[in-house]
Amino acid sequence: MSVKPADGRGAAFALTAACVVYAVALTLLGADRYASYHSGADLGEFVQTIATPFSGFGDTPEGGSHFLHHFSPLLYLCSPFLLLTHSPVVLIAIQAIAGALVAPAIYLLVRKRAGSRLALLAASVTLLYPPLVGVTFTDFHENGFAPAAIAWLAWAVDSRRWGLAALFVAVGLAIKEDEALMFVVLGVGFAIWAKRRGDAGLFRFASGTAIAGVLTLGLYFAVVRPLAGGHDTWFALGYITNAEAHQDGLAAVLGRLSFLAEALVPLCLVPLFGWGFFIVVPGLVEVLSSHWSITYTMGQHYAGVWVGEMLVVYALTLTKFARARSPRFAVRLAVASIAICVLNLGLASPTHWRHYLAPVNAHDRTIDAFIASLPPDAVVGTHDEIYSHLGFDPNARNEWATLPQYVLVDNTYPSAGWQDIGRKQLADLVHDRIYTLLRADDGVELYHRNQK
Repeated sequence: MSVKPADGRGAAFALTAACVVYAVALTLLGADRYASYHSGADLGEFVQTIATPFSGFGDTPEGGSHFLHHFSPLLYLCSPFLLLTHSPVVLIAIQAIAGALVAPAIYLLVRKRAGSRLALLAASVTLLYPPLVGVTFTDFHENGFAPAAIAWLAWAVDSRRWGLAALFVAVGLAIKEDEALMFVVLGVGFAIWAKRRGDAGLFRFASGTAIAGVLTLGLYFAVVRPLAGGHDTWFALGYITNAEAHQDGLAAVLGRLSFLAEALVPLCLVPLFGWGFFIVVPGLVEVLSSHWSITYTMGQHYAGVWVGEMLVVYALTLTKFARARSPRFAVRLAVASIAICVLNLGLASPTHWRHYLAPVNAHDRTIDAFIASLPPDAVVGTHDEIYSHLGFDPNARNEWATLPQYVLVDNTYPSAGWQDIGRKQLADLVHDRIYTLLRADDGVELYHRNQK
């Protein structure tokens, strides 16, 4: 497929515009989700963590430093932006930009092999791929950086730019300990493959990547986590060992099969026809081996551990079809993927647009007023959506079992946990004269703990 220079420049301009639109749109959608009190507790956790780079780097739900749970030094780079703007929306914007940055790497991988037209289509699939949109739109998490880091790492390795590849490995290792584990597995696999092919450069790089992954895991579990106070069993092991949320029998099988269908059907099953699908397997095994179905539920951040690899394999396999069969066939596959992704996002989106998006109303402004009335750094207990707005208060918490000084609740909060359990717990505390109602307006209530 021959491509004129003008065509290449036009495709690059279109890609840039698409990435800008993606980042702006996801930022605005995320900002609306936040302003209308539809963000979850995780946003509040990360605001608490990232807003305290010099005083603990922790949050109340995790009971101390974030390093007790995860190795995520990359989050320190977000602190200046959060502290300068003093708004959680900046984290939403950063995650939206990270999602958009996956597409240029996919574009470059395809353009090298099949020209700008197919490259632009593959990049368009990337921006519309529902699992990536779900990772971008959900509450801020470290995993939001992983797809871009992996896509650009693949491009750097493919281009034999070992210095840049090493930089992207370092970025990946700084995202989360999951990436270190992935690099160990994939590094060993690629080292063996490169050795058999006599590819000395790739062998050295893959071996070094595996060693870096091992060293990072050792650093985290032997040094960093103990220094942060983590001397107990690492919480993440509960995803595999704790069977409280285990789905048995047919429900477990169907849940995982549905997840795989949501991952592969929007890509017309193309990744399954490439030898490189094995690079997606470690991430899929991680999320599918969990007892907790949330890890294999689309629209959650957990998909970040495999989305980048999936899109890389899609891109490379698409170019294989363009060479082995015809460019027209590959183009048709890409167009079909775009159509399926659009239908998925519009009719059965993992982002659940209708649930999370709404115009800011009078009730939201009432909650804003209650929050504004709280004393600075007040010890406040609340639930998810309100807690996400209290991240800059280092004492705010997503519960009230610890009997905080204040409890702020929204009786219209449509959570089964709140309606069935939380309200009764709070009612019992009021009945026992532990808390007294201070203010109530439009279903929003503020309580103060009584003096003993």
